[in-house]
Amino acid sequence: MNRLEDALKSYDGKATATLSEIRAAFGGRQTFLSELVRLAAHDDTRVSDGATWLIKDLLDDGVRLTPSQTEDLLGRLDAISSWQAQLHICQSVGRMETPAHLTDACADWLTPLLQSDRPFLRAWSMDALQHLASRSRKLAGRAEAALAAAEQDPAASVRARARNWRKRAKRR
Repeated sequence: MNRLEDALKSYDGKATATLSEIRAAFGGRQTFLSELVRLAAHDDTRVSDGATWLIKDLLDDGVRLTPSQTEDLLGRLDAISSWQAQLHICQSVGRMETPAHLTDACADWLTPLLQSDRPFLRAWSMDALQHLASRSRKLAGRAEAALAAAEQDPAASVRARARNWRKRAKRR
């Protein structure tokens, strides 16, 4: 077992300070992002949740996945089963360059998440689908239907995310 994987096992799913410490300890390694991508689909949810949170954190800070890292991560989507890890991926889609040949597969992965019991997962899967549709016109109908459904969602967080998308669309 590698040290990064061991460190991620200490993540309790809540204390992001632990993840910041892991980033400080391991972030200087050239292979750090590739290792996180590999661990994103780990069967231990602590590892998967921590790895995807760190990927999102790095993307939020302007780090970019290489095309091969993006393909590797998107190729693992079906194995990412923890709702927190799924949420982190949804929140990261807008900062990834999704290869055209994986856009449909990514959209297919997002579709069931639109019906999740977890409001944040519904909100962010809709958001991710909007990002994909902005790059692939063939997803426009699916994205519009998801946006319309989100506007009627019982959860305020989902409706708010939908309102943000409508505002963006009006500015374009």
